[in-house]
Amino acid sequence: MSSSEGTNADQLVVFALGSEEYALPIRTVQEVIRFQEPRAVSSSDPSLLGVINLRGRIVPVHDVRPQLGLADGRASTNGNDGSNEGEKIVLVHIEEKMAGVVVDDVSEVMNVDAQQYEDLPASGNAVVDGVVKAGERLIIMLDPQALTSLSGDQTAPLAS
Repeated sequence: MSSSEGTNADQLVVFALGSEEYALPIRTVQEVIRFQEPRAVSSSDPSLLGVINLRGRIVPVHDVRPQLGLADGRASTNGNDGSNEGEKIVLVHIEEKMAGVVVDDVSEVMNVDAQQYEDLPASGNAVVDGVVKAGERLIIMLDPQALTSLSGDQTAPLAS
């Protein structure tokens, strides 16, 4: 697994999608923001909800639930803005690429040792990088490189 190679410990941002726990390396998470409805854009990528303007930068926002086999994508809405009350957008940043991933809630920052990581070579899912065993918990690691590549294009500054 690329996340743990050459390291003895790492910090992960743990979040919920449905009843499952997922994580990303903290070094790839720029920030977590409250959900804001993305502006729809034409795309062949079914996970792309649209784009948001983040301080002058256009950022694609994805719902990866269908790719992870979580039925029905986003749950039914109950907020005034069309979002679930607790939904957040985790902003993933690698090199010059950035993408937002809609999550139900962010639960913690967790310290893990390299021996807690395990690859999932048979998963066949590009966005899944492996699993972390934390006591009785199994936390699915997402691949930040795959998440920032979902839209194909790098994010760009907002035109004036």
